[in-house]
Amino acid sequence: MRRESENHILYNKSKQIRIRNKQVRAANRKRHCRFIRRRNEIKNADYYEAVSLRKKITYGIYRNKLFNEPKKIITIDKAFGVEEQPSIVSFLDYAESFIDFNSKELVLNISKCNRVWPSAVTLFCSLMQWVELTSSTNHRPKILSSRAENTGVDDYLFHCGFYNYVNVSRPTDTHNSKYSDIEVVKIERETKKDNIEKRSEQITDLLDKYSVLTPEEIELFSDVVLIEAMSNVTEHGIYHRDYGWWLLAQYHPTHKIISLCVADNGIGIRHSLMTGPQRKEIGLKLKDTPENDGEFLFLALNENVSGSVNAPIREVSTFLSKSYKSGARRGNGLKRIKDKCKTLGIPFSFLSHYGYLFVDDQGRVVLKGSRKSRVFAGTMIQFTIKAKERQI
Repeated sequence: MRRESENHILYNKSKQIRIRNKQVRAANRKRHCRFIRRRNEIKNADYYEAVSLRKKITYGIYRNKLFNEPKKIITIDKAFGVEEQPSIVSFLDYAESFIDFNSKELVLNISKCNRVWPSAVTLFCSLMQWVELTSSTNHRPKILSSRAENTGVDDYLFHCGFYNYVNVSRPTDTHNSKYSDIEVVKIERETKKDNIEKRSEQITDLLDKYSVLTPEEIELFSDVVLIEAMSNVTEHGIYHRDYGWWLLAQYHPTHKIISLCVADNGIGIRHSLMTGPQRKEIGLKLKDTPENDGEFLFLALNENVSGSVNAPIREVSTFLSKSYKSGARRGNGLKRIKDKCKTLGIPFSFLSHYGYLFVDDQGRVVLKGSRKSRVFAGTMIQFTIKAKERQI
């Protein structure tokens, strides 16, 4: 019998090792492919479940109402808006009293009102769209407004576009308005994402002309804060009909501020978070009830959470527990808004359905909570930016 040489023995051993290694790699690839398929199945299931939940919540909130109660008159006889600290609580009181109305006719009596801020105008216009979404053609209630006796308020409501939505026409013999087109970015009902760039340019021009921000700070605000805010409202608006978002900005020389409001008619921050793929993890922290709407706003501003149906969930890494996989950091948008506003010294207000939250120019939350009735028909974020004195 022929004896194998030592080299031949070594060759056969190395060949066997190579075969075993090849088999191990093949088995590992097979296991990895099964893992990838399973992970994708879970992700797809999460996505479709999120979409299904989102539709269910949307149709539940915006189901048709009867609007069969007697006429309701809301009298507003003081400054109305969140732009001034003293008027924040009264703004919430007023809003809570009529946002969820069920009357055949709602009349806003603002004849004695001495100031209507952009946040109030945005509130009214958002309510108009909410009524359109929740009523049939045959049972659509009327929303009307009186004229303001204060000339300045009256001029402003004409100029910003508010009167266009409450069937108030400008008389032909009106005096010259003290407001200029270059001092206001008029409110309009936006129905598509394509207008983001156009509206961003209008806001940037307004800030460049009237704000105290430097060109670098304006660029930072526009590229981060404004884009994040506008992206949120276009993503979370009522997408099955239109994008339903609003924007209004106004230079106020007397108060030396620029007020900027961005809003949508979506299902709200709480519902967005609790119908997204991260809902299980978020549900361990907060109970899904209207009483927690303010807490959900606080969570959205301070943690990496997202209400997008495409948001990845947090996964456990192979080597480091509780780490995020690539792409799972989506949900930074509102947190980035808060951080950049703190850097720029810009206070802002955040309202979503029952919840409200106010942040000062140092990034501190000075007021948050929830009301028994809704204070906004959707979600609104309002920024107060320091402005220059009017140049004479």
